[in-house]
Amino acid sequence: MPTRALPLQPQSMTVSESAAIHSLTWLVAANLVGVLLAALLVWPDLGSPFVPLTYGRWVPLHTSLHLYGWTSLPLVGLLLAWYAPGGDAGPLGHIALGVWSGTLVFAAVEWLAGGSSGKLFLEWGGVSRVLMFANLVVLAGVLAALAVRRSRRASLLTHSWSSAAVAAGWLLLALLASVPFVLVWAAGDSVYPSVNPRSSGATGASLLGSSLGIVTIAVLTPILLGLKAHDEGRTTRLVVGVLVLHFAWFGALDHGDVSNHQVAHIIALASLAVWLPLLTVHLRNFSWPRTTRSWLVAFAFWGTALLATGIIGFLPGVLDRWKFTNALVAHAHIAMAGLVTSFNVVVLQCLHRRSRFRAVFSAPAPFWLWHGGMVVLATTLLLVGTIEGFDPGVLFRRSAMVSVGYFVRLVSGAAMTVASLCWLVAAWRSTGTPLPSEAQA
Repeated sequence: MPTRALPLQPQSMTVSESAAIHSLTWLVAANLVGVLLAALLVWPDLGSPFVPLTYGRWVPLHTSLHLYGWTSLPLVGLLLAWYAPGGDAGPLGHIALGVWSGTLVFAAVEWLAGGSSGKLFLEWGGVSRVLMFANLVVLAGVLAALAVRRSRRASLLTHSWSSAAVAAGWLLLALLASVPFVLVWAAGDSVYPSVNPRSSGATGASLLGSSLGIVTIAVLTPILLGLKAHDEGRTTRLVVGVLVLHFAWFGALDHGDVSNHQVAHIIALASLAVWLPLLTVHLRNFSWPRTTRSWLVAFAFWGTALLATGIIGFLPGVLDRWKFTNALVAHAHIAMAGLVTSFNVVVLQCLHRRSRFRAVFSAPAPFWLWHGGMVVLATTLLLVGTIEGFDPGVLFRRSAMVSVGYFVRLVSGAAMTVASLCWLVAAWRSTGTPLPSEAQA
C-alpha cells in the first residue's frame, strides 16, 4: 500500500543529479565574481579592500570557472551517463565529479594568488596545471572502467549497445584520452596560436575550427542522450556527412598567421551559416522532453546572434574597430551565457528522469531573468564597444554614456545571477523527490 516517501539521503543522489549540482554551483560562483567585476567598473574604489586581489586577479576566475565549471561539467555528466551501464555511473562517477570540482577549487585559489599561464581560457599554470592534467586522466580512467562494464553488459540506458556503438564508444574514449596532453601542451609558455596580423586576434581558420567543434557537440548530444530519431537516423547521416566535408574544408585552409582581409577566410567563416538550418532540422528530428522546448528555442536564438556577431565582427573595417573592445566581450557572453547555457540546460534536463528536476528550469521567472538580462547585457556591451572603437579614449574620460552602460551591465548581470541562484536552490530541493516507483511500498 502507498506509504509516505522519505526524502532521498545524500548518498542516494544519482550521478546526473550530482553533475547538475556541481555545474550550477560553479555557475553561481562565476556569476558572483562577474557581478563583482561589473561593480568595480562602476565604482573602482570598491576594489581597495580586496588588494592585492585586483580586477586582473578576478577576471581569470570569472572566465575559467564558467568555462571549466558550468560549461564543462554538464558534458562530463553526459559522458558518465552514456558510458555507464544503466545510465548511472555510481561511486566512480561521484569520484570523477569530486576530483573535477576539487581541481577547480585549488585553481581558483592559485589564480587569485596571481598564478596563471597568462593565456586567455588556458589559465592553467603552476600546480593547477598538473592537477588539471591529473583530473582529466582520472575522468578518462573512470570512463574506461565504465566502458568495460558497459561492453560486458551490452546495454546503454534502455537500449541495446550494438557492436557499432561499442566501436564508437572506444573511438570516442581514445580521442578523449588525448585531451589531458593537448591541454597541458597548449597551456605551455612555448606554444603560441596563429595570429591575425591585422588585428592581433584569432584567425578565420581558428574561429572556424572552434565553431565546428561546438557544432560537433550539438550534433552528437541527442545521440549520446539516447533520444529517439523520427526518421531512423537518415537526417543524422546527412548532417554528419556535411560536417565531415566542412572539417575537410577547414583542414585545407591556411593555418598560419592569416589576415581577416583574405577573402577565402571570410568565406570560410561565413560558411558556418549553413548550420543554422542544418542543426534546426537535425535537432527537431529527435524526441525531446517537453520541458526543453523553450531552451531549444533560446539555443537557436543565441546561435543566430553568435553567428551574426561573429561573421560581421570579422569583416575588414569592423574588426579593426571592435577588436579588444566591449563588443568582443558581448560576443563572448553571447557564446557562453547565451548559446552554451541554453544547451547545457537542455542536457541537464534530458539526463534526469525525475520530472520535478526537469521542472527546475521550466519556471518562467528565472528563464526570463536570465535571457532578458542577457539581451540587455549584450546589446549594451555592443553599443559601448562600438563607441569605444571609434573613440578609444572614451573609457578613460568616463563619459556619461559609458558610465550608464556599465551600470546597466551590472544590473543585468545581477539579474542573471539571481536566476542562477534560483536554479541551484530548486535543484537541491528536487533531489529530495523520489521517483514515482520509489514512493510505493
